[in-house]
Amino acid sequence: MLRALLAALVVANLLFFVYARGALDGLGLRSIGDREPERLAHQVRPEAIKLLPMSAAASTPADGRTCLETPPFGAADANAVELVLASNLPPGSWTDTRGERTIGSKTEVTHSYRVANADAALAERLATLKLDIVGRGFSPCAKADRPR
Repeated sequence: MLRALLAALVVANLLFFVYARGALDGLGLRSIGDREPERLAHQVRPEAIKLLPMSAAASTPADGRTCLETPPFGAADANAVELVLASNLPPGSWTDTRGERTIGSKTEVTHSYRVANADAALAERLATLKLDIVGRGFSPCAKADRPR
């Protein structure tokens, strides 16, 4: 009885090994999920696909413009940051996102600043702009938050 069970387990392992190596793919038993090379033949304009590094893909929309944003600043720092932005950026090029968080009976207000459509020259200038004493500045927008 145990010999038959052992032999069945060895045969089952051998069959799984053959299946996992792809030897049974010709019989319609594909071992590695969806391998559909026929999709490559049916692509529409494959030359239009442009691969970007992960950092560039996260910060550059398709039109070549860049979305940049600041980390949150406290309400006490907001006026000073807005003065720096107003003196270095064109009017209307940045937006202020105000956030509130209630902790117990205290409400904490934060401000984040965003430049949604920076061209290459403006993006370069923003990369070197420091907004406070600590040296915080702009960084690429989070992919999920980027305007469409």
